[in-house]
Amino acid sequence: MQFELVRYSSDKAHEWDQFINEAWNGVFLFYRGFMDYHADRFTDHSLMAYCNGKLKAVLPANEKDGILWSHQGLTYGGWALSNRFSVVDLQTLFGEMEAYAAAQSFQRIEYKHKPFVFEKHANDADAWVLWNSGYEMWRRDLSFYFDLKNHGGFARDKRYRFNKSTRNNLRLDTKGDVHQYMALVNQNLVSKYQTSAVHTPEEVLLLQKRFPNNCQTISVYQEERFLGGSWLFIDNDFIHTQYLHFNDEGRDLCAAEFLIGHLMEQYGATKRYLNFGTSTDNNGQELNVGLASFKEGFGAAGFCHDFYRKDICR
Repeated sequence: MQFELVRYSSDKAHEWDQFINEAWNGVFLFYRGFMDYHADRFTDHSLMAYCNGKLKAVLPANEKDGILWSHQGLTYGGWALSNRFSVVDLQTLFGEMEAYAAAQSFQRIEYKHKPFVFEKHANDADAWVLWNSGYEMWRRDLSFYFDLKNHGGFARDKRYRFNKSTRNNLRLDTKGDVHQYMALVNQNLVSKYQTSAVHTPEEVLLLQKRFPNNCQTISVYQEERFLGGSWLFIDNDFIHTQYLHFNDEGRDLCAAEFLIGHLMEQYGATKRYLNFGTSTDNNGQELNVGLASFKEGFGAAGFCHDFYRKDICR
């Protein structure tokens, strides 16, 4: 196939969303309602690839400092493809993306690979094309997940804490107080890392309103005492804990183990992967040992989230 690459514009929003819904590797974060909630922070330069007038692929992207980026407002990225998209066609698509970037005077392409846990069907063909086309893998984050259909179970101390949690009179609220929860997230992030959450409470509420089946704040209480919780992303075959935070009392009462046990029970029959997110810092160069150990205690294993780049010759 030969492709015509067109820059996305708002009049194509319906066509874009319809394509994401049907794409074999689409995910709800690629819908315009999610991508555009922070449109004021990024100059969108998403691409739509047509063949004989039919949309075959889309790339969430933005431009900044003369670089075409896999959208910097999304955790992961890459081309979303139509069904039966061959490797040969993917090679052609990458070549035409580079030609487009050169014609638009971009100096470099920055491409985020989307890990298999978020796909409808696992396929690393783009990783091979990237390697074969001379892209440099300059960053590799280590994330942790476990396979709900086949995992080793909790470590001994986690089993003890989970059993203890069931005796602590804990309860869950699947419509958690977003402002209360995000205040705790920011408190913990400032205390440990001198940073704050990417999302504001207002943005969390907006995304939950737009995507009620995909975004959910779940909180843990002992009677009326708030202990912590998580903001969940749910789609395809995964559940992802975007934030997983507890206060001191919640940690003492094993609220994290209580929540993870609940997620395993609730989604074990309908989802495959429970993802805990990244446990590396400094562009993947440093392992957060404590965070990794915490996740591994639940029986989680690691997967890599890779970032590629290529300078464009003009």
